[in-house]
Amino acid sequence: MTFTAGLETKSVSESHIASPDPAALRHDNSVRILSSQRVALDPKYAANTDIFPDTPVAWWEKVFNAVGMAETARRSKQVRRSIALFRASSSYSAVVTVGDLEGLAFGMWRTIFRRPYPVNIMHDCLWYGGSWLKRAWVRYCLRSVDTCIVWSSVERVRYAAAYKVPENKFAFVPHHHTMKNYSVDVSEGDYVFAGGNADRDYRIFADAVRGLDIPCVIATNRPENLQGFTLPATVKAVSVSPTEFRQLMAGARIVVIPMRTGFLHAGGQQSVLNAMSMGKPVIFTDEEGGVDYISDWRTGVLVPYRSVGKLRSAIKTLWQDPVMSRLIGDCARNFAVPLTTQSCNDAIWKLCIDKIPPQTIAVEKLARVYSQGL
Repeated sequence: MTFTAGLETKSVSESHIASPDPAALRHDNSVRILSSQRVALDPKYAANTDIFPDTPVAWWEKVFNAVGMAETARRSKQVRRSIALFRASSSYSAVVTVGDLEGLAFGMWRTIFRRPYPVNIMHDCLWYGGSWLKRAWVRYCLRSVDTCIVWSSVERVRYAAAYKVPENKFAFVPHHHTMKNYSVDVSEGDYVFAGGNADRDYRIFADAVRGLDIPCVIATNRPENLQGFTLPATVKAVSVSPTEFRQLMAGARIVVIPMRTGFLHAGGQQSVLNAMSMGKPVIFTDEEGGVDYISDWRTGVLVPYRSVGKLRSAIKTLWQDPVMSRLIGDCARNFAVPLTTQSCNDAIWKLCIDKIPPQTIAVEKLARVYSQGL
């Protein structure tokens, strides 16, 4: 099987053993990393990274898609990719995977066949627990994973408790915004924006602004997010494209991300960072999940979930004090802008390289010398 040279990569730290110098990797092919997906990377990491190729759709998966079983087809493809990834992994110093079915199944094969090498780093671990059987399966898969990257530090504690694995199995790496390659017209508009689909609670937002003379826009593509309550006359709900979503966020005076809490996974970071990178004062309703990104009343505002009174007070304060609102927005921009997709990936790749034992690198380098007849 052949692989195309990776144009992008990731990094990771947190090792008690001596690690190779990442700056020297560009000219040292003794370290090879296999990534299960294409990612943006610094050239020094990309030069030592291969991207696992796309997997063609199998005939039975085409049948599944044709009869409306798209999810079954997707899962079938992920399992097949995990097997191919497992077979290819022995030629690499490390493998970087995603925390979906493909990545977990890859960990399962490594555990079953007792293959502790190469190093395995897993990111995008967006897990919600599930039944005892599902948790037991995830725990089994994680036995062979060296480090799981989480976007919120509280997830280290939550995942360790839920899956009964050591807390040091998880490492926090700051998430990233996605605005670098998009163009939006940023302005200080005359409305409050609340948006997003997953784990949003627009009831508390509607209750918080009810009776306030403040125009608001809710952007969600999930009608179920707006069921069971009525919106105030000052609130308009829209279903928009990603481009329109970004522009609505860019034109708002204040951005509110009304996240539900109580889940294993703490989400919303990308929406928060996108708004912060535009210089928007953000109000976030997940104090535990947001503390890594928002310094309260400095780079944003954290309010307890379901505290309608505190949410209402925060919205009123920022709306009525534009000077404070702009100051918080400026601090938010300074914090968020450096957190690009590449900086996040580079951090994961550095961590990955730090996890590779020096003796492994030396053996691989010697093997390449002999294979080349030198």
